[in-house]
This record gives sequence, structure tokens and C-alpha cells, in this order.
Amino acid sequence: MGEAAKAEPVAGARLRFVACVADDVTREAVNRAVAQLGWSNAKVRAGGIDVARRSIDISVPPNLVLVDLSDASEPVEGMHELAQLCGPQTRFLAIGSINDVSLYRQLVGLGVADYLVKPVSSELLCEAFVSAMRSQASSIEARTTRLFAFIGARGGVGTTTMAVSTAWLLAHEFRMRTALLDLDLHFGNLALSLDLEPGRGLREALENPERTDSMLLASAMVTQGEKLPILATEEPLEEQLAFDGGAIAPLLSALSQDYDCLIVDLPRTLDAMARQVIALADATIVVTDLSLSALRDTVRLADLTKALESRTKPLLVANQVGADHRGEIGRTEFERGIGGALDHAVPFDAKAVMAAAHSGKALPEAAGGSKAAIELRKLAARLVGREEEKPRGGLLARFKK
Repeated sequence: MGEAAKAEPVAGARLRFVACVADDVTREAVNRAVAQLGWSNAKVRAGGIDVARRSIDISVPPNLVLVDLSDASEPVEGMHELAQLCGPQTRFLAIGSINDVSLYRQLVGLGVADYLVKPVSSELLCEAFVSAMRSQASSIEARTTRLFAFIGARGGVGTTTMAVSTAWLLAHEFRMRTALLDLDLHFGNLALSLDLEPGRGLREALENPERTDSMLLASAMVTQGEKLPILATEEPLEEQLAFDGGAIAPLLSALSQDYDCLIVDLPRTLDAMARQVIALADATIVVTDLSLSALRDTVRLADLTKALESRTKPLLVANQVGADHRGEIGRTEFERGIGGALDHAVPFDAKAVMAAAHSGKALPEAAGGSKAAIELRKLAARLVGREEEKPRGGLLARFKK
């Protein structure tokens, strides 16, 4: 085994690997390489692109895929479809029988890590596998835009209010370029909560990910004030919408060119796109109340983030704490049920909520001194690692607005 294989950057027990190889000899070489690397969660199948397409679970995409292009009539188009299906966290290698420089360049242009020409040894495959995973790890570390996913343990717990408030604080008080994205295309309230008419381009971007760029998204956004762009839509209920999990990756990539923070309000339907966002997020914020039904689903959502191998443990945030109408079971009992302490608890503040609703403003803007706003400020600071820093939104800043 070569030195590159010994320097494997991903634990074999956690790495998910799928290989679809047409011939027996190469398939055996792949099996030997997998054994040498100690990758226990590996699937090596007979076939090419079509088999790869059927073998991939888009709800939990593999980390690395090797595809045999020997029998593919349209290898570049096929690899592009696979990449869209899996999303940005999946790294690809291709293998074939023809030494074609033009094909190699096209595949690398798509983001394929390497194109190997048969015959190949298990040692060469080991080095190619490890190199591909190391380059993926480097690209993740180089990413500067932070992605935060908000999802409610149940409906009505104030997930959208919390997402909007956090985004407003990051944009206005921490001076970070921040954008909001509402992935509930039928029932999303993100734009409505700020008294805005949602734009029209989000659906087009998801239906045509190959055409998505920052200019298209900028034209589809609506803006609250000067600093908080929002990407949302309101699609007719009679139209059924279904998008590939990979459709969200080009959109997030395009947005990351212009913003420091992306905040995504996720639908509780947990479709393929929502799962992709959770897997990619720097933090997933599970918003809950202290009811028994919310306790159950808070635990389930925390387990899901673990299954999707999210980058960090989810933050569990209780909202509307102390509201009589929420059917609370008590914080101590709730924390016993989830097996640990809540990360934040935002108190119920009817006056602050009403002020935000009547003004069409984020809660910290409408009621900046409220107890709810103070706790939301702590959450925003924690997300960007600036707990010790006082936000630049004091008394003088308010007078300057």
C-alpha cells in the first residue's frame, strides 16, 4: 500500500463509498483497494452509470463514487446527472477503457476528481481514492460562507420568526452579509413575516440548477431594508413540486459568492433538498416548544442530523417558553426527555411578538430590549463564534438609522 493510502483523511467506518464497475478484473481490484483502506461501508456493484443511478440513496448520499464509463454513450451528461443527484458533498472518480484527453478535461470541468484508464491496480486505486477524499476535505475547510439551517420540531413553534430574527441580527448588529432562503415553496412565511411580496425566481433556479448563478438569484430576491435579501416564493397549491436533492447545491454555491452567512428556513416535510441542507449546514437549529409532542420530534430530528452526518451537533432551542397555551411539560422534564440541556430558551414575550407582527419587522428590530430579543442575540453570537463581542447595534446606532 502506498503512502497516500496510509494518510487516509476519512474514517472508514463513516465513509460511504459506491463503485459501479463493468468488468470482473477491475471490480476485484476495487475490492482489494477497499479492503486495504479498511472501508467497511462500501458497495461494489457490476455496471456503469445506470447502475450507479439506481444504487445511490439521495437521502444519504455517498461520500465517494467510482463510475465505469466504458459502455456509456453520453459519459459527460451521465456524470453531470449523477453529480446533480448527489450534491456537493459527494466526490466522483471515473474509470474507462479509452485514453481520451478531451473526455478527461470535460470530466474534470464537471468536478470529477480524476479519470483512470484501465487496467488499474489496487495500489493506484487506493491512491486515487484517498487523493479524492483529501481534496474534498480541503475544499470544505476553505469554505468561508456559513450555512445555518432552521427547522421546527412541530408547526407553530416560531421557526420562521427565529430564522428572521437571527438573520436580522447578523446583518445589522454583527455587520455580516446575510441572506435568507425559504425552502417551503407552498407555505413559507419568511417574506410574509416581513411584509414583503416574495419573488419569482426560486422555483426556476431549482428546476434548472445548471443555469443558476448569482445574477439570476439577485434578481429573484426581495430585500428588507438595505441589508437583508430574501429568496422565497409562493407557488400555487394545485401544482405538485418535486426537485432532485442535488438541485440545492448550485443555488447555495451561487449565494456563497456574495454572502458571509446563509440562513435557510426548512420545511418539515424533510424532502431531499432539506436533507442535503442539513448534511451541509455548519449548524442545524431545531426549534421547539416544551410540549410532549415537540419533545418526541426534537429527539427524532437530532437523530436525523446524526444519520446525515451533519457537520456539527444540532442546537436545540426552545421558543415561547412560559406560554400557557403551548401545553408545556416543564423544562426539567423536557431536558430529561431529550437526554441533555437545551442550548437556548427564548421566553414567551407577547408584546414583542405583537410589535414585530404589526410592524412587519424582525423581533429584535421591533423590540430590541425585550427578553426574547436578548436571548436571540445570544444565539446569533454563538452561531458565528462571537459570544464575547458586543454587537454593533447600541444606542448611537439606533439614532443613526
